[in-house]
Amino acid sequence: MQHAEHFLSRLDRLLPSEVDLALELYRDPELLRAVLDAATLPERVERVAISIDDPKQGPFLVVTRSGHFVTCLGRGMRTGDLPIVTRVELDAISRKVTRLREAIALAKQIGRERGHTRLLRRLLVASDTVSREDFLAVAAWEPLLGPMFLDLYLAMGQELLREGPMLRTRRSRRAQDEEALHAYWNLLHAAGHMALLGASTADRESFVSLTDQHRGARAAFSYPLTGTGVITFILKGAWAAARLGKLMLLDYKRALTEDVSLFELLDTLFALLAIGTRAKSTRAEIVKALHAAPGGARTPQAKRLREVMGREVELCCELTAQLLETPAEELEAVVRRIGESYFEPGAPTTDALTRDELVRTLPLMSWADGITDGKKLFVSMSLIAATARGAPEQFYLPSELATALHQPWTPESTWRVLNPLLKTEQAARKLHAGAPSIGRQDPCPCGSGRKLKRCCGR
Repeated sequence: MQHAEHFLSRLDRLLPSEVDLALELYRDPELLRAVLDAATLPERVERVAISIDDPKQGPFLVVTRSGHFVTCLGRGMRTGDLPIVTRVELDAISRKVTRLREAIALAKQIGRERGHTRLLRRLLVASDTVSREDFLAVAAWEPLLGPMFLDLYLAMGQELLREGPMLRTRRSRRAQDEEALHAYWNLLHAAGHMALLGASTADRESFVSLTDQHRGARAAFSYPLTGTGVITFILKGAWAAARLGKLMLLDYKRALTEDVSLFELLDTLFALLAIGTRAKSTRAEIVKALHAAPGGARTPQAKRLREVMGREVELCCELTAQLLETPAEELEAVVRRIGESYFEPGAPTTDALTRDELVRTLPLMSWADGITDGKKLFVSMSLIAATARGAPEQFYLPSELATALHQPWTPESTWRVLNPLLKTEQAARKLHAGAPSIGRQDPCPCGSGRKLKRCCGR
């Protein structure tokens, strides 16, 4: 009797559910090959036992190194000195093979459909024109391109953090700056798309690997977007952090006691609010950290922030904790109140479905200032809490409405999204204009007792 026939004749040693798994492996030589390739086998070993339940008790499928089935050992039967592939290892390899097959199929599909290439190009170079249908079409590529989306976002974020300050320090709004302003506009919108797509990836291993390569990327993951102070980018950055959830929680909790400016602290609060809203199991832990944050500073710079803006820090942490306890229907009511304000009294009426779509979506697409006073900050944080549990396509209008409402870019469009930080930076310069300068030989203002050059001025 040949090995395969002997194996099949011994399937009566298994339970019905175990027979199904054994036959699935028997009929899938590629999967079996992947299992054997992943196993670390001694050089002279010719056979291996694959456990389909308990790693010690079995049952086991015995196969040769070359991939031929030998026999089946029932539960409790001994494997001798055969190396064992456990059920956990078998399942992990199976998942990887399944994802690889899906990716190969998707790559073939994309290769056949040239329109998909044009669509991806739109997300990058005409990024303010993307509709809900566009976004969902690209999101379908996630099994293949998820890690690429995430890597693109991290790279774009670094570019935004370089370009934004340079544009804001321009002394005049010259015509020759138009190209740089338009490039920043496209980059900012593209980064928003990539953050949503990259955070949606199921490949968490890629996220860990990529963020390990970008120092500080986890604690500042959302900052390139939230740090603009513009509502739509604040929402997308916070949503992306929430989607990655517990992977981000420890880093953001640490940042809560280390942030050196109010804007960095707001980014941390935005992310923690979104994470706690989306993942209810983290809420109590986050609220506890928020209550401790005003009095907890791990660095001299964080301590200085609390000395200068202690009341603001306390109020922001308190608002975040309150919103984590706010019922979802109250948050939704805030969104709809804002959405209704887009319609002027006496304006031509639209059908109920279209109006409902606009009321729910337009507040999430706003380029308005979301940070420079308490009222604006409350609106931004309420919208974060209202959207954190939703799907990423909620940030886009359906194609017909997106086309009808699209506003062509002008240089003023970019200045508008630069304006929140521009206003705060100008106010800070005025505040400190009359203050005495601190020399590098003077005591550091953090209170350490050391000279500035030996402390925070290093």
